[in-house]
Amino acid sequence: MGGELAPRKVPPLAISAAIIALTQLAMLALAPALADEATAPPLPIFLYVALAVLGGAAWFAALGALERLPMRPLVLLGVFAFGLAIRLPWFSTLPMLDTDALRYLWDGALAAHGISPWAAPPAAGLPPELGTAGAALLDRLPFTELRSIYPATAQVAFLLAHWILPWDVTGLRLVILGAELVTLPLMAAVLRQAGLPIMRVAIWWCCPLLPLVLTNAAHVDALLPPLLLGAVLLTLRGKGIAVGVLLGLAAGVKLWPVLLAPLFGRWLPRSAWLGALIAFGATTLLVLAPLLATITAPDAGLNAYARFWSVNNAPMAWAEAILGEDTGAILRPLLGLTGAAIALAMAWRAPTDGGALLRGVLVIAAATFYLSPAQFPWYAVWFLPFAAVLGCRALLLPAVLLPIYYLFFAFTGPVLRPIFAQGIAAIHLAGVVMMLGQNLIRRRAKP
Repeated sequence: MGGELAPRKVPPLAISAAIIALTQLAMLALAPALADEATAPPLPIFLYVALAVLGGAAWFAALGALERLPMRPLVLLGVFAFGLAIRLPWFSTLPMLDTDALRYLWDGALAAHGISPWAAPPAAGLPPELGTAGAALLDRLPFTELRSIYPATAQVAFLLAHWILPWDVTGLRLVILGAELVTLPLMAAVLRQAGLPIMRVAIWWCCPLLPLVLTNAAHVDALLPPLLLGAVLLTLRGKGIAVGVLLGLAAGVKLWPVLLAPLFGRWLPRSAWLGALIAFGATTLLVLAPLLATITAPDAGLNAYARFWSVNNAPMAWAEAILGEDTGAILRPLLGLTGAAIALAMAWRAPTDGGALLRGVLVIAAATFYLSPAQFPWYAVWFLPFAAVLGCRALLLPAVLLPIYYLFFAFTGPVLRPIFAQGIAAIHLAGVVMMLGQNLIRRRAKP
């Protein structure tokens, strides 16, 4: 009939939000089956990965709509509420297909009782101060033969979590959530300072990978975005000493931020160089010295990681399959030198606008990830904030594809493991390479 009203179209952003919410709920339902990575059945793992990729694809499709959202109070409240809504339900779950949080709890308990987490591996024996709770955790702890790999900034986070809720991953999750909440205003300030769309904050906050790797698994990498964004903001404002402190603290979470020192130094005014250098040197020494003091020990976690860890890196797996397993020993230092060369090349460029500094940080962080022999999904937290700030879709795509890593736990044994390492693990890199290639072709095609 002519008088009937046309049906209203559902906004694409609402469809994306609904898909993200539904996939998160479905993954929550799978959580009990995935709490033990050693016994998780293949079917729930496949379902979990499919749901994670679907939710990520819905988010990726909404990137343009998210950054174009108007900065109105109700919109900001809605975005913030949505981000909380996809995080808070994970507080009721055990970490899925991940055991790193157990080591965080162990290290935090050691520090709370005045015991150095770097002094001895857990296998050396249970300190009597840890009591029955420590004994129960020790029975579930991974890599008990290795000393802690985590520097001092990370250890302070573990200690804080133990003070909040001893022996409970909820304490870790509260610390992680606090870091994420601090990231939001810092990201907004960086965007404002660089003259970029401020609502790109929503791209980061609504990313469905983050509840999996930061809330559920409680990875300490969540500390890096606020420290590095703070360092960028203060670099743009010429505050050398504060930049040095924040960059040193970031190196105390994961070592790689030391590669950013030349870039930040290049952007600071000369009058700030000395203060920045002294602050960075003193802070870095403070947070890394206890860890580096034991690096030559045969049971040092950092030593073992640097020499043997290789996960989710298909090119490394190809090289080892073709040239032999010993190839990794040659490639690892070469990859490290390549990362250092990229960092120096980015620092060599003359400073221009804030966007150029952010691009430098993004290139260094993403290169560090893709040169790393181990490419865990939570390592993407190194570069995803800067990809969000710059609206770089090619480097936001890993948030969609990296959950495929969890198929690692379904492809076990000598027959299936190479299929994952040499084939499935290539997907997240291939997606980025293809998208970067398309972007390059489009640029060259422009008159």
